Amino acid sequence: MKKIFLIITLFINNIFALQRAEYLLKEEYVRSQKDLEVIFLDVGQGDCSFIKTPSGKTLLVDGGGSPYWLGEDVWDPGKNVIIPYLKSRNIQELDYIIISHPHGDHFGGIFAVLENIKVKTFIDNGYVEGDPNYKDLLLLVKRKVLVYEQVKEGDEIKLDKDIFIRVYFPPKRGFPFEGGNNSSIIFSLIYKNFSVLFTGDAEMDLENYLISKHKNSINSNVLKIPHHGSRTSSTVRFIKTVNPDVGIFSTGRKNRFGHPHREVVSRYSKLNVDIYNTAEEGNIVVLSDGERFTVYSNVGE
Repeated sequence: MKKIFLIITLFINNIFALQRAEYLLKEEYVRSQKDLEVIFLDVGQGDCSFIKTPSGKTLLVDGGGSPYWLGEDVWDPGKNVIIPYLKSRNIQELDYIIISHPHGDHFGGIFAVLENIKVKTFIDNGYVEGDPNYKDLLLLVKRKVLVYEQVKEGDEIKLDKDIFIRVYFPPKRGFPFEGGNNSSIIFSLIYKNFSVLFTGDAEMDLENYLISKHKNSINSNVLKIPHHGSRTSSTVRFIKTVNPDVGIFSTGRKNRFGHPHREVVSRYSKLNVDIYNTAEEGNIVVLSDGERFTVYSNVGE
């Protein structure tokens, strides 16, 4: 009986393995009009990702910036990085903006974006105990008369044919952990057999929650590495559960936090994850047709 069970288990595992998108070198990948684009923008010590679907739907996840406690920062990633990038792509409108959690290094650049780019829908998770100036951003959203939505565990957003977002955190009611980092929206961007897991600044408690409740769902081709590669995140168990082919660090050059921490980089390398870092390589581009995908950076472009 045990032998039969083992055979069935191996068969099921092989089916799931076959459904995972194939990771190709840039030179091997053939671009097409069916490509989903995910660009991790180099916004310094913060997070910002731009997503464009084959039919032209556009989404911005976070917007870089600085935590309020660092004081006034004259460099604005919205003005200096995000808007120039969108204009270079002739993007006049964003269908969605998602803010993972209300810390300034994730929403600071969004002020300039809202003032300069038309946005249809603004999404967060309803967490209100973040940086105090997040309230100013919500007031700007209200003044711009944007559609405002909150997402919770189990929600899905259809972006395009065969492309959708699936939310794993926060729960429908309340936030089980203290602090903004562990309030982060966690979601997968899924296109047929390809997926990217967005993790905000999730730390170990939230990683353990995801493992316990969504172990069979968070397996992904690409992982936006939690919390800029801090040692407070990226446990071996979490990395093995996600089992990414590629991990993306979003960090600033010579940042004061020392991100990504050396032991975290080593951890991903030992688990055979190809790692990229915006601090070293600039914008990082992910392309997928749903069955295959590739990753490359500004280096050598």
